[in-house]
Amino acid sequence: MSNLMKVLGSEATQDPTKLEKEIRTAAAEREQAHTDRNAARKLTPAEKREKKERKLFDDPTTIETIVSVYKINKLSHPKTRFKVEMNARENRLTGCSVMTEGMSVVVVEGKSKAIKRYGKLMLRRINWEEAVKKGEKEGEEEDEDEEENDGNNKCWLVWQGSVAKPSFHRFLVQECLTESAAKKVFTDAGVGHYWDLAVNYTDD
Repeated sequence: MSNLMKVLGSEATQDPTKLEKEIRTAAAEREQAHTDRNAARKLTPAEKREKKERKLFDDPTTIETIVSVYKINKLSHPKTRFKVEMNARENRLTGCSVMTEGMSVVVVEGKSKAIKRYGKLMLRRINWEEAVKKGEKEGEEEDEDEEENDGNNKCWLVWQGSVAKPSFHRFLVQECLTESAAKKVFTDAGVGHYWDLAVNYTDD
């Protein structure tokens, strides 16, 4: 303010009060204009939500769909089943979790970022050796093969790749009594080979 008064010289001397008022008014107008510009650039709640979703789930206009096929010895513990299903839904992944007595197969389809997050859950965050239903270990009679399988419960990423479009409309969970019934879940979706990949996969 004082510097501006010096620059204006005689004009400021003649009516300093009036000049000061004009300077303050101009400064307030500039500040208000700055505030208005920021407000205009500010995203609406809907726009903020859309931006966050783009960041989390990639650009929705992207055509490519990534598929991951996981094989698990046992997916028997309710808490683990819940994690597998809910994380797929939260990441907006389609696919299925198909469980049989001999093994379980989980297939997820979606955008690359969501698939990557889900992969961390399946391969790092879940302790599969502890994710065996306690009741199965506490049975009075278990053969040696079952005991060995429980102690080495694992999850493998059997295959991952891109496809033109998803084969499932949502994430579904199926518990099947036979392997043929389990394969039918995949065959009905046009991806029977996913089951075959898991069955034939060996951890060499």
